[in-house]
Amino acid sequence: MRFVRAFGLHKRVLFLGCVLACVLCLFQGAFGAEGRFAVRGIKGLWWDGVENYRLALPWLAEHQLNFLMFCYTSFPASAKDWRSAYSPDELESFRTLAAQAKELRVNLCLSFNPAIWSNPPLEYSSDQDYRIILDKVLSVHERGISWFALCLDDINRDLTPSDKERFGSLQAAQVYLVNRLWADMQRMKPRPKLIFCPSAYSTRDMTLHPDYIKAIGAGISKDVQIFWTGPEVCSASIARIDAEKVAQWLRRKPFVWDNYPVNDMYPWRPLLAPVQHRAPDLAGAVSGFMANPMKQFHASTLPLTTLAWYLNDPASYNSETASQRLIHAFPPETRGTVRLLLELYGNSFWGDGAFPPRPRPSSRTEANRMLGRYRALQAQMQTHPELAALLSDIRPTLEEDIHELDHLASRRAHGDGLLLFGDRFSGGGAELYGRRREGRWVNYVYAQPTGQDEMRAEFSLSAVPKAAELRVLALNDDFGNRPKISVSINAAVVFEGESPFTSEAFSERQWRIPPGALKPGSNTIAIANLETVGSSGMPPWFMVAEAQIEDAGQPDSPAK
Repeated sequence: MRFVRAFGLHKRVLFLGCVLACVLCLFQGAFGAEGRFAVRGIKGLWWDGVENYRLALPWLAEHQLNFLMFCYTSFPASAKDWRSAYSPDELESFRTLAAQAKELRVNLCLSFNPAIWSNPPLEYSSDQDYRIILDKVLSVHERGISWFALCLDDINRDLTPSDKERFGSLQAAQVYLVNRLWADMQRMKPRPKLIFCPSAYSTRDMTLHPDYIKAIGAGISKDVQIFWTGPEVCSASIARIDAEKVAQWLRRKPFVWDNYPVNDMYPWRPLLAPVQHRAPDLAGAVSGFMANPMKQFHASTLPLTTLAWYLNDPASYNSETASQRLIHAFPPETRGTVRLLLELYGNSFWGDGAFPPRPRPSSRTEANRMLGRYRALQAQMQTHPELAALLSDIRPTLEEDIHELDHLASRRAHGDGLLLFGDRFSGGGAELYGRRREGRWVNYVYAQPTGQDEMRAEFSLSAVPKAAELRVLALNDDFGNRPKISVSINAAVVFEGESPFTSEAFSERQWRIPPGALKPGSNTIAIANLETVGSSGMPPWFMVAEAQIEDAGQPDSPAK
């Protein structure tokens, strides 16, 4: 009898243990093991065609990620030529990739933006435009892709006259379009999913447009997920409280679109630091998490590997140890090279004063020292065939950095007489975005809100010319803007007004320097962008390649 009783007790303990195990399995199924994100993955960035997506799929599966979104820049029919249909080859590629993704348990998502470069503009009230959008979704859904993202980010927010008359506001027009599309999508089998990217997609922009975002949250079907980039477009940190605040506006948990390590604003410069400052308890406050990588896929896999560690175990993730773990993921013979690569291109993150990672020598001596390290990286990477794909991705930036450091290391300490090349100017945007453009050494200024709106350079005169002119070789932004600028010497205005330069190519202008502006000894030239609207790295900007003081008369004595 004792044995029977004991066995009965064991059965009850075993039964309770099974129940507990089932509860734990259900809990992990609902919320993910260790609180990991339910939907976790990446998108493409300016990836042409499908090749990088073919590479990304097995990489995602290997790193336990389950979401891959086609960037709308990858296919003309997704954005630039959105009224065109996908080609037969593209549709066949979608079918092949969808089959591969299904085997790997990765969800493929097609994104499209019918308003970002639309000419003529998208009409929300147009049945013809809507039919194009729906047919696009139907054709891709038939090939096996069941996730879709309607993106209306970075668009012209003005409405056409017909839309203005019908809807009155951008938010009303977008609510109508999204709900109409979702209603038709619900009839498809298997039932697809839809994510919407609003025109205000960061907390900062949502705060500036409260009526818009509240209407989006209240009006769009609750079954539609909504993208959010965090507190900023490129967020230095994302906390749970940030997501919960936005969730109240959207009336649903946001889907994180994390703009790291995206690098299109830094002429494709490698950004290799591990993911940082993403909250350990964020997973429960969002519906998904998608990172925006670099244009270079192989280089992207370094920071994205640390992202995978975070997304699969956010509570235990530590960015300080992620770099060492990343280095040791490479073969032993390459680890020293990878360590140097991360020291040069993975030493800063969004929000750091030294971001983006680039050489910033303060002297010729330091430029020489840094030049040795960059050349060593180049030589070491060339000796390891295992790093060939990675080297191919970073080679253009590495060679440009070596070229710039060599130039800075050999540059004369005080310039060349009265000729100042653009890279001699301090301030401006070159510190962030680089000093080499169009084959010239430059600096450039952005609008006043950026804090990169003025650049300065010093030059020396032993004697002041009786009459002098300032010659400037410059270029406006490539969007055709003519920003308002000012040029001054020792605070005396030489020119102020709309830029007389072009956007097509560097051109020269000359201005007479006001009498008394120049002085013997040290002088300062300042060039500023006076525009009051604009963001860092974006138009309207103004670029200077050369500034030269020229004698317009007979000086009292030669200038040095």
